[in-house]
Amino acid sequence: MKKAFSDHHLLADLLMDLQMAMQDCDVWQCEEPTKDALQSSEPFCIDTMRFEQWLRFVMIERFKTMLATGSDLPVRCHISPMAEEAFKDKPHAKVRHIVTCLNRIDQHLSGTL
Repeated sequence: MKKAFSDHHLLADLLMDLQMAMQDCDVWQCEEPTKDALQSSEPFCIDTMRFEQWLRFVMIERFKTMLATGSDLPVRCHISPMAEEAFKDKPHAKVRHIVTCLNRIDQHLSGTL
């Protein structure tokens, strides 16, 4: 039980880092997707929303729910490459910070952090 608590605590910290990186890159204040957009079955809801919307309103919210309920966390994650592509028009240093945050989340959930 201690390890699960520690894993959840670390993920909460990593999500806060991601939020701050997204705010710094001006991709946090994005429009909330419609309920229909959230029903997408495509990876990253690519057909119904922008990546920053998916990060904020799908991924982060799902992780927050898992943390709040003490649910098991995924054991594999690989999100950072999508950020590099989705934010290629943003300042490189700011995107690098988002990618670094996502890499840390990927590594944490995959057990390599």
